[in-house]
Amino acid sequence: MLRAKRFYFFDFIFFSAMMALIVAIFIVMSDDESQRQQRKLVERTVYNSFMSTLAQTKSNAALLFELQYANQAISRLLDQANQAKESPEKLRIIVENLYQSLQPQFKVSRKKFPFQQIYLPNSQLLLHLDQKRSTDDKFTHNKTGLENVIEKHKPFSGLSLKNGRYVYRYFFPVFNASNEFIAVVELSLPLAKIQSSLADGSEVKYQYLWAKRPLLAVTQKNNVYRGTALSKSFLVSLNQRDEDTEGIVLSDKDLRELKSKFTAEQSAKLLQLKRFSFNTQMNGRDGVVMFMPISNIYGYHVGGMLSFIPTMKLYISSAEFNVIALLLILLLLVTFLYALKKSAHLYQIKISFQRFLDAMPFPIYLKNNNNQYCGANKAFCEFFALSKRKLFNRNASYDHDFEAFKVSMSDVEEANGYLEVESVQVKGDTDLTYKMYCFSMAEQDMPKQGFVGYINDVSNYKSLNQKLTSSLFDQSQFMDILPFGVRIFDLEGHVTYVNKALRMINGGVTNEFLSSDCEAVFNCMECHTNVCALHKSRILKTPQRIETIKHNNEGEVFTYEVSYHPYYTVDKKIQGVVELTNDITINKSLLDKNHELTLSDQLTGVLNYRGLINAGENYFRLAARSKKPFFVLYLNMVGLNKISAEHGIDASEKLITCFVELLKETFRETDIIARIGNDEFVVLMNDSEYEVSDSRKFPRLDEAIKIFNMQANLAYRLVCDTGIVECKSAVHDDLSSLIKDAEQVVYEQGIKRGLSN
Repeated sequence: MLRAKRFYFFDFIFFSAMMALIVAIFIVMSDDESQRQQRKLVERTVYNSFMSTLAQTKSNAALLFELQYANQAISRLLDQANQAKESPEKLRIIVENLYQSLQPQFKVSRKKFPFQQIYLPNSQLLLHLDQKRSTDDKFTHNKTGLENVIEKHKPFSGLSLKNGRYVYRYFFPVFNASNEFIAVVELSLPLAKIQSSLADGSEVKYQYLWAKRPLLAVTQKNNVYRGTALSKSFLVSLNQRDEDTEGIVLSDKDLRELKSKFTAEQSAKLLQLKRFSFNTQMNGRDGVVMFMPISNIYGYHVGGMLSFIPTMKLYISSAEFNVIALLLILLLLVTFLYALKKSAHLYQIKISFQRFLDAMPFPIYLKNNNNQYCGANKAFCEFFALSKRKLFNRNASYDHDFEAFKVSMSDVEEANGYLEVESVQVKGDTDLTYKMYCFSMAEQDMPKQGFVGYINDVSNYKSLNQKLTSSLFDQSQFMDILPFGVRIFDLEGHVTYVNKALRMINGGVTNEFLSSDCEAVFNCMECHTNVCALHKSRILKTPQRIETIKHNNEGEVFTYEVSYHPYYTVDKKIQGVVELTNDITINKSLLDKNHELTLSDQLTGVLNYRGLINAGENYFRLAARSKKPFFVLYLNMVGLNKISAEHGIDASEKLITCFVELLKETFRETDIIARIGNDEFVVLMNDSEYEVSDSRKFPRLDEAIKIFNMQANLAYRLVCDTGIVECKSAVHDDLSSLIKDAEQVVYEQGIKRGLSN
């Protein structure tokens, strides 16, 4: 508002630059050098388009080979074909099976590569997917490029003349499971397909021209060139009735018209198959003619692609130039009128801005670098009981400020462009608190021009803040006298409050809990997004409850009941979750003793199957979370029923108890031992460094059983089948599936023992 003249100046510069740009565009577009640059750009674009199309076709061929041919079923048939190549009858059957296996896929893939062949390592054609009886000696085929793949066992590709037409051929070696070279797959694509891809969605027209005889490095090469004519694309589109090339191929008339415009130098380059281009006109359209040589599979130039690419060209006549000059004069006139209009508009903006300031209920003012007032609203004048004339007096603009509000530009700059000042003023019988906020004014990359300040009465806010602080203090005292732990989470799951009881439970201080995640300070066995009670309460907006175990600093174990309750704002929007933690160790101990009777084996005192699943699931989930090794050892006492029959039940029970004691001595205290049947046991090993070398043996236990049999001096021996399996997250969804895999190993050992007996 204060710098309207500068704004007008920059607008004028902008419009002048735009007009200069328009003039420059007309001049550049009509320049001959521009046309040469345009032709070079078109030349590069056509060449890059052709090369990228070939690269994409080669990539498609490799992908199709991997999807259609690189599988075990095809590999087995090719192995059989190699073994039966001396037996025509067997080979015919194998070819028939190979044809039946590939034909469904070929119906789809032929849209990309219509010709697909398979050769044996001796270059014998095994199968042509268009004809079942491809092994017939009368079938003719071109082996160009095939010998390179057979010799080097590497993919090979290139342009080749095949069955009277030019095609791009891609050869891929095939290896069996033993990495033996067993076949070569050829995927062929007619050059006309490339032509269709290039012209798709454009107005470019192409034609392929080919030498009627090879142009190799021979003596008298120039004479050969002079005597060699270039044909049309009959070698490209021969018998190509299924290709829609209408509108993308240069007609005979177009070819004659273009060749008639060749200079002697361009005609020589055409016959010598060298790349060239020039601007011309065809069928009333301006464009660029480009000839690009194309090499065959051996790298020799055998022909080339002649293209016509329509282009846009701007020509300016003298009459048109006069019209443009007149338009530029009109633009200047419009710009001048716009400047006058904008000047009046800026004045209106200045008035509107002052009205806007006067409408603000709090005092606002503007000062320049000399600490002189250059703007203020009505509320500011009323606040200091001054008139605007006196306020803007250059000689007395600073003396009437309150002492606390005497701020200069240097003060604002020292505060890095933002300054906040608070002052208490007495008005009447009350003390009022005011704050003044100052912001420096400067355009980007320009020196500072002054600062803006406004004064705000914060008395009510300060009083409210004091009340809020007192309320929070009372709330904190109330929370700290509660006999259970309280923790409050926001919607992101971060802790915002912790009471004294919860800090005592976790043995920490408040700062360690605030703004931290739940699991960072308090782990529970349900800490997973699918089962986490805190997560459910926040998402489902319903109360949740869990039980968890925690060790204190002395190593004592306590059981806690943790419940989660969502709390809401005044407008009934969820604000966070309140967590309540209650010590239920004594009650839980009584329940656990009763529960233990239902989870333990009566004879041995170890866990039964129910106890194993109940305790083992926590181990399983903890191992999945921490990604530490977790093993299940399944044990089956062999011949226990026979011992009971021959020596009595007491003997078998004694052997079971001895075996349990043996397991306790062999495994760690942290490992879980359970008896899940009469003669079946399971051991869970969590966070173990054991490495499975043989899933049917556990060497440490086998050695302990061997020593027991030597020292026990019993009429019978302790024999045990073992199966050990490591938990794999991709295979085992739960503990039951892991136990079944270990049981399967033991079951297979029992079957083998029965067969051997």
